[in-house]
Amino acid sequence: MNVWITIIILPAAFVGALRGKTMIAAALLPFAVLIAGLWRRSEIVLLGLFPSALLVPIAIQPQLASSYVYGPVRFAFVALGVIAYLFGVSFFTTFHEPPAPKSVRPLSSAQQGPSARWQRRERVYWMLTAMSIVIPTVLIAWVNFDDSIAEFLGKMYPGRVALMTTALTAGAIVLWLGIYHYAFLGALRPHRTGDRDLVGALAQARADAKAGKPRGRFYLAVALALGAMLVLILLRHL
Repeated sequence: MNVWITIIILPAAFVGALRGKTMIAAALLPFAVLIAGLWRRSEIVLLGLFPSALLVPIAIQPQLASSYVYGPVRFAFVALGVIAYLFGVSFFTTFHEPPAPKSVRPLSSAQQGPSARWQRRERVYWMLTAMSIVIPTVLIAWVNFDDSIAEFLGKMYPGRVALMTTALTAGAIVLWLGIYHYAFLGALRPHRTGDRDLVGALAQARADAKAGKPRGRFYLAVALALGAMLVLILLRHL
């Protein structure tokens, strides 16, 4: 709710945008999506639909995302709220109490601590987490608070600075999502999919299933089955 209030309600009240049924409905839409996501405990709703719903009132009133509405201090406060929301939702939607084990047996390897390989992986994970926070925050702050960008937009689009600033902010978000998907998740994908040999075998099985063509062993098995049937027929009638 803090994210919804700081991104939608307070800016709308500041610019006087909470007027008309359409704008009020658009401002209440993210709250309804948030409640639905919490009720269903859905990652797609909380991490996908809720942020998308926040853009609906901003699309109707681009002044909600203007730099004169967000000062650097308020932007930092909102950024911290969004980061806390993402961490909270990630924990809320993925935390499940594991079932009680049928038996417990201490392992000697558990007393030795994590290996150096896993320690390196953990450092990589923490580095990627920090970069996932710093890069989009700096990118959005640069778009909104750099004086040269504001002057350029004022010269090129007089009277539409708020609209173009909002468009650049949306573009920065899309750029970051692309970088995160192809660069960050690309680096994490080999680590989060488990054993590489097993992953390779599963990938080959999926590729064979999608191809829809039987492999050589299938034809060999069919040939052997037909040969066995022919032998049985011959033995029965000869």
